[in-house]
Amino acid sequence: MCFSALMYPTQNNLDWLPRYCDPRTFLPGVQETVVLFDQPPLLFQDFVGKAIAWLQSSEVEAMGFRYDPRTALPCKWKCSDESLFGVDLCLYAYTGHYPFDKGKIGGKFNDGAVGAAVHHSAQNVDFGGAHVGYAPGDGGGTFGRIERPLRESEVSTDCGYMMGVLAPFQEVYTDACRNIFLWSPDGQRVLASVPNEYLEPSWSSRRIKLLVDLSRFAAGVVPYEVKKPYTHKLAGRTLFFVAETFLTQLDPAVAARFVTPDPTPVGRELTAEFFNIFDSGAELANGIPVEGILPYMKYILSSRVAPDALKAAVTSANIEHNRLVDTVRAEPFRAFSFACFSGVFIDMFDERVGAYVNLFQPIGAAIKPAGRSREIEISPAEVHAKLAPLTPATPRFPLESVLGYPRPTDLVERFTYPTSRTVR
Repeated sequence: MCFSALMYPTQNNLDWLPRYCDPRTFLPGVQETVVLFDQPPLLFQDFVGKAIAWLQSSEVEAMGFRYDPRTALPCKWKCSDESLFGVDLCLYAYTGHYPFDKGKIGGKFNDGAVGAAVHHSAQNVDFGGAHVGYAPGDGGGTFGRIERPLRESEVSTDCGYMMGVLAPFQEVYTDACRNIFLWSPDGQRVLASVPNEYLEPSWSSRRIKLLVDLSRFAAGVVPYEVKKPYTHKLAGRTLFFVAETFLTQLDPAVAARFVTPDPTPVGRELTAEFFNIFDSGAELANGIPVEGILPYMKYILSSRVAPDALKAAVTSANIEHNRLVDTVRAEPFRAFSFACFSGVFIDMFDERVGAYVNLFQPIGAAIKPAGRSREIEISPAEVHAKLAPLTPATPRFPLESVLGYPRPTDLVERFTYPTSRTVR
């Protein structure tokens, strides 16, 4: 039996969703990638030198944080990828102390390590974040892959863990973009033919489920009419009128592509407002995925202004920075002081020096003096502004000797993202 759209004016499929990715559930915001990268990243060795110089300033001392280079413990929280080993070497060269590890694979912060770290020193200086590979090139370069010289210059994923999390979601989203068709058979209303697997989760055998949000994308099911062959149902698909909420947000030239008698793939016009995606087998804790970026996945996949690998790294760094500052606020750590610099490591393999090198884009910093439970929060723009005029501190050991290569001279200039606000 077929029913007209008028019989179900509020028809939707939101109740099939896990609560954590239901659009009716509030999701905390994270920083916009293109805004964050309005300012270029810094060479990591420069960032560390400037950060230490700033910690020794009267401005930081006035905050109640008195940096002692003899006893302050440098700490890192990052992935264990070999492309990030220069981070350890930079911290060692500047401080003379080997950095204490507070990280896990995938650039996760290990909150259980804080107790051990303060056992070594009452003053922790943390540098950490997610990482992503970058290759310079036209259109802003490419993210998510890097050369692996130990495998005869093979190019592979970076961060491998994060790209592995993204990959099955990317596959399903790309398939939906290619196989949801829009067209106007009579030159009037635009229709959408949607595979049923993108309407109700049991129709798909995949672990990753994508559901078109019928409450926003569709304006009812197209009724069957004997004399209109385009209304005759195809097996495994459902035909809808496309909602004005979808069409009116399109650029007029893009919307015109769908006013055609030929079914046209929706493509990347399927943005986050019009679909939801989730891992049906995700590990949950109190109803929230243990993998923190899963609730943000539809925004990562469908962004038209940021590459998904970079957006995933920024999102993960935001989540883990919050876990870091939340941990050091706890009562057991009130007596200790922390300076926390969080961001995104941009990994590149520099053929000229024959080594991995790292840029760093700060997403923020936090200063928690001893005796306080709340930190002083510093925005990424403020971090750039405070560090820009500073001369890096003098390393305890010569950087070139510790790193094994001379300072790269044009790494920041070779990083050209963003050159455009649109991702195709």
